[in-house]
Amino acid sequence: MDTETVSVEEARRPRTSTGFVLTSAFASGVGVVIAVVIYHLGLAVAGAIAGRAPVLYHNEVLFRAGGSDLALAGGAAASLIAGAIFLTLYPASRRYDAARLTVLWTVLHCFRQGFTPLAVLPFTDDSPLSRAWSTLGLPVGVEWVVSAAGTVGLLSVALASAPAFLAYASRQSLISTPSGRARFTAEIALVPGVVGPLLAVPVFLPDGGTGLVPSLPLFGAFTIATVLAALGTRTVRIGDHREALGWSWLPLAWLVFFALVSQFLFRRGVLIPPSLRAPFVDSM
Repeated sequence: MDTETVSVEEARRPRTSTGFVLTSAFASGVGVVIAVVIYHLGLAVAGAIAGRAPVLYHNEVLFRAGGSDLALAGGAAASLIAGAIFLTLYPASRRYDAARLTVLWTVLHCFRQGFTPLAVLPFTDDSPLSRAWSTLGLPVGVEWVVSAAGTVGLLSVALASAPAFLAYASRQSLISTPSGRARFTAEIALVPGVVGPLLAVPVFLPDGGTGLVPSLPLFGAFTIATVLAALGTRTVRIGDHREALGWSWLPLAWLVFFALVSQFLFRRGVLIPPSLRAPFVDSM
């Protein structure tokens, strides 16, 4: 039976500190920024290889030369590769702290950034991946197979993240019941998943009509599946004397750093490959 008896004193202890929820939200924001930057870097590198003279901005990549649209698949490919790399790094840390939580969010957002274009492939005609797909000349219907694979991948990542988030509980009683697990993941996954992308907005301003900023509120929708998966996740065990996590300045500091780099560097338009004599568009 999925229940546990706890003392009155323990039941009165705060469930999840507000500081920890805020830390997770800023960690989610950092994950969003890293995932978008990697996506754009993938586009830029693929464009450079295809000879399309890409320019990397803070919220988009522009090609100054014509060529094959196959280069537009570079963003999704880079995101999935980066997600796999960060996933291998995640178990290396044994401490459940803000740094590890930030890596977890980065893994999730990189996979989201890579799987989402695959999932919506049959429903869009002007997305980068759709334009790249059209150059392949594959039989009609294959795109639905790719879409199914992308959907399965996105859901698998969301569902698999449930035990990862539950492991941040400070004591077993917080996640001993289905309602407790749902509440805990809602506080450190669902709410930060929705709020985090909004905290990343200053990094991508001004939007300039790219559509990136208006799409940010949808970036955390996958965490709904995480909360639902937590209901049936009973395998997570919390060790004794686990220190309760609270506020950490680390994710906020990273977000401020990325905002400064974005506004004072990438906003000027970085030529790919960069030139030491004229690295920016406005310096040509």
